[in-house]
Amino acid sequence: MNSLPPPYVHQPELQVLNAAASGDQDARRELFERYREPAYRAAYRITGRAEDALDVVQDSFIAAFSKLDSFQRESSFRTWLLRIVTNRALDLLRARRVRLAVSLDRDDDQRPLVPARPAESSAGARLERAELAAQLRRALEALPPDQRAVVALYAEGDMTYGQIAEVLGIPIGTVMSRLHHARLRLRAALPDLATEDI
Repeated sequence: MNSLPPPYVHQPELQVLNAAASGDQDARRELFERYREPAYRAAYRITGRAEDALDVVQDSFIAAFSKLDSFQRESSFRTWLLRIVTNRALDLLRARRVRLAVSLDRDDDQRPLVPARPAESSAGARLERAELAAQLRRALEALPPDQRAVVALYAEGDMTYGQIAEVLGIPIGTVMSRLHHARLRLRAALPDLATEDI
């Protein structure tokens, strides 16, 4: 049996994974610091709520760390973690069985962890941007969970259709179909916004 890792599992990551699997807390902390943001962004886009996304991320890292010794390393840790995050977020949506709503009067501590943008020069521009963001959130929340999961992973910007398919455990054609249908729904819900990049 070939014991060499596949070429897409980088040796430095493999060393960190092996250390983390043996219980090394520094290695686990390194994995957490490296992948918490993409995990949070995916969870937030699927659940639509910051507190749910934080719970999903925490549960996902706990699950990943508890199963590291059985992780086959046939894909990157990031891909494996995002699969766990996506499944947990979709489970949360199914368990809730209600549409998510994002309050328009959200506190700053409920906003997603994204890099801050430069301050706008006018209050009107800030208000307009907030209204557009709220429209987009509502349109994303109206998508069926399977389409929302594909959009959430695609929005990361650095995942191929093949990687998204691997994370979700579905064929590439299904990824493309779900993304296509999600785009059609978003265009219908947001006729004044360009959704080509979604």
